[in-house]
Amino acid sequence: MANLEKFINEDETIDPLIKMALLHYQFEAIHPFSDGNGRTGRILLLLYLKLSGLLETPAIYLSEYIIKNKTAYYKSLRGVTENGEWEFYILYMLDMIEETSKKGLERLNKITTVMEKTAEEIKNKIPKIYSKDLIEILFRLPYTKRQNLIDENIGNLKTVGNYLIALEKNGFLKSVKVGKEKLYLNQQLLEILAEKNNSR
Repeated sequence: MANLEKFINEDETIDPLIKMALLHYQFEAIHPFSDGNGRTGRILLLLYLKLSGLLETPAIYLSEYIIKNKTAYYKSLRGVTENGEWEFYILYMLDMIEETSKKGLERLNKITTVMEKTAEEIKNKIPKIYSKDLIEILFRLPYTKRQNLIDENIGNLKTVGNYLIALEKNGFLKSVKVGKEKLYLNQQLLEILAEKNNSR
């Protein structure tokens, strides 16, 4: 682990995407935990991409690609361990980054389009409650609750309650009871985020 840490922080001569692949293999080969090495290894990938300046926020879903191509993933790792087949492994990792990044951008564009459309519809149907801040809160997470709006100074408890009721009445949100709390789901955003389950 000390060697891995040194490699991550000191060697700047290797292309960061190649280095990302190398450090991932090294971590998986060390296998430091009894459970959760795969998940931790994927988190480290995202953190390294951010550290190297290639990713502003860790918002791409690498696990989807690895799960979909699990056989090739383990074959590529085993190929390095048993036969030193670095090229196949590195190409697999680069393909993972490329495909995942493209899907992430497609998803982001869909969300942006739906967000802009929703903003226009709220402005037309219920203009009294429209604000740019409100729209951003509705698309920050796939659900909203009254406290989220209060924390962002959208209004007091009664005001934000009325806003959420109006948004549900006009079809922008759908409420569900979770324990004692009511959550308001952004169905359109949920559908976009769930599209990964239907990818080829």
